[in-house]
Amino acid sequence: MSDIVLKTDKIRLAFGGVVAVNDFTMEIAKGEIRGIIGPNGAGKTTIFNVLSRIYTQDSGTVEFLGEDISAKDQISVARMGMSRTFQNTRLFSGLSVLDNVKVALDFSAKYGLFEAMLLLPRRKKAEKETAAKALECLKILHLDQYAQQRPSNLPYGIQRRVEIARALANNPKVLLLDEPAAGLNPEEVFELIDFIKEIKKHFEGIAILVIEHRMDLIMNLCDYIYVQNFGMTIASGTPESVQNDPVVLSAYLGEEEQQ
Repeated sequence: MSDIVLKTDKIRLAFGGVVAVNDFTMEIAKGEIRGIIGPNGAGKTTIFNVLSRIYTQDSGTVEFLGEDISAKDQISVARMGMSRTFQNTRLFSGLSVLDNVKVALDFSAKYGLFEAMLLLPRRKKAEKETAAKALECLKILHLDQYAQQRPSNLPYGIQRRVEIARALANNPKVLLLDEPAAGLNPEEVFELIDFIKEIKKHFEGIAILVIEHRMDLIMNLCDYIYVQNFGMTIASGTPESVQNDPVVLSAYLGEEEQQ
């Protein structure tokens, strides 16, 4: 049986006359961390939106766990085991950290509307199990000390980790991280690198796909990198090969050095 859990073949998506993604082909196996980099407007987040079925591609295929998911919706794909974060944190500020993680487990509740309305025993049992599972996830990620705090009272770097914890609550097969280092200072970036490495260690076999502007994170974290520019893949390979590719240096890394 193949270890490939997620793959695309020549996916293309245009908005009007603008081609956001053009013939993007990739694959990621169990236990791998791969990255997608590129300047603003390169199509990185659009790729994530196609993978997670927010968008439907114009052509090409997306396979998850060996199944073509092109006709599936976001909820179906999430239930199959694909989870993601977004560029901006989307935590519920009025809930505690623990409750934010519990929200991610609600769709798997094993009680009906009638039982929920009348607070019947099966609902109470399910809620205890959900709380225990959410707290265990926080403990694994060393975030349990913040369980009863509101996200808005925490440093931004911790908020980012809580959002990732919520994405991990259902033990996904694939985790998509959309610019997880956005807004972090250099020290927080390296703490995030260690945090993601811990995820790989504790969530056995999980595949992680990251899109990011921060080269320090990508180069210290990823096994393999795809470089996008104006919707096209201009290079792919190991961090070392990508760093030394003249096309990449011109299109992206050179831009970073000039800033």
